[in-house]
Amino acid sequence: MSSDLLNRAAILMLVLCGLPGCTPSAEPETVEVAPQKSPEQIARELEKIRQDGYQTRYDGISRAIRTDPDRFDDWIDHLEDLIYASEGTKVEVKAKNLLNQQLQYREDEGKKSLDLLAARVESLIAEGDPLAAERILEEFDPDGIYVKTAAHQGWKDLKEQVATRQRAEIDFDRITRRARAYRRQEELAEAIGLLESFSDEYKGTTEYNEVAETIAEYLAEYEVARAAQQEQLAIEWIDLPIDQYLSSFRASTSDPDATVWTAEGGEAIGDNTSTGLAQLEIGEDNWEEYSVEMEIQLVSGDSINLGITAGMRPGAGIKNYDVHSFDAEEEEWLRIRIELKEGLIRLTDLDSLERLDDDTRPYFPAGGIAVLLKPDDSVRLRNIRYKVFRPVPGEEEEPPEDGAEDDTEEG
Repeated sequence: MSSDLLNRAAILMLVLCGLPGCTPSAEPETVEVAPQKSPEQIARELEKIRQDGYQTRYDGISRAIRTDPDRFDDWIDHLEDLIYASEGTKVEVKAKNLLNQQLQYREDEGKKSLDLLAARVESLIAEGDPLAAERILEEFDPDGIYVKTAAHQGWKDLKEQVATRQRAEIDFDRITRRARAYRRQEELAEAIGLLESFSDEYKGTTEYNEVAETIAEYLAEYEVARAAQQEQLAIEWIDLPIDQYLSSFRASTSDPDATVWTAEGGEAIGDNTSTGLAQLEIGEDNWEEYSVEMEIQLVSGDSINLGITAGMRPGAGIKNYDVHSFDAEEEEWLRIRIELKEGLIRLTDLDSLERLDDDTRPYFPAGGIAVLLKPDDSVRLRNIRYKVFRPVPGEEEEPPEDGAEDDTEEG
């Protein structure tokens, strides 16, 4: 090869070596690479991190419980969440134990709260204020903390007890008031039947016990009354014949010349055209308990007037009547019963069984009855009968204490 050719080759090499990247490469540095972890190792590390997190949460809840134990409802929620998340771990077991403690704490607190409330409620009921007791019950657990506890069911039971007592009190007042009215009317069977309708749902209440005692009391009275009634029923009615002389009666008037009472067709007719009072007496002055039935018609006048029992005015020899009056339609026949029993006078309409007047105690203790006529009054009587209970028929009659009866009588 010629020298020119060699020189040109050398120059070309120099040019080429001057270009970028034409410098010789440096020897590469050595990089240390950590050995790769197996999937099992990675899983174990992640599990440890997870369990450490659960433990941290558990420790935080435990501290919070010690710091603020009354927020047990919040801690129960947190513990339930932790148990769900930490299922299968040791933290789950510890969290369940702590949760059971909190649940028991909630039960205990609920019971304390209910016991305090129940004491107030019982006090109000004992004071006779069940409405206030109902209002107090609404104050229990306003935030619903104890809904899942036995205290909640106890509260519901207590509410029902108070409501039952309230109903018992209302029903007791209603039933006993009506039963007393029946008793006053000597309708003891009706009174007892009404009392026995008091519901068994009220068992255990004061009212239920009082009703039971009242039933026993009325039953004893009923047995006595029934025995007496049987004796009275055995006494036969005595019919008073109405003859032309009215010999079964004692007719009189303040005007000795006036004719007021007559008989016609089995009827006693009273027509007082005089200026004074007139009366037709039935029975004896010593009658103490009796029953008289009759049909009476108001022909003219404002009302029907009856004298029931009578007494003598001291020193005057004049008979005074205990007067009872009631309205009647003119020309209408009324079937009535006049009773004097156990110190009470009763006037009853036998068709409607309604009272013609209030039951009253007589001013005079004994005596029969008299139909009383004011001037211009007129009545008709028929179908008169009676039975006497005291004195017992056949007993020796004692003379009247007021002495001999004067012929002059007035209403």
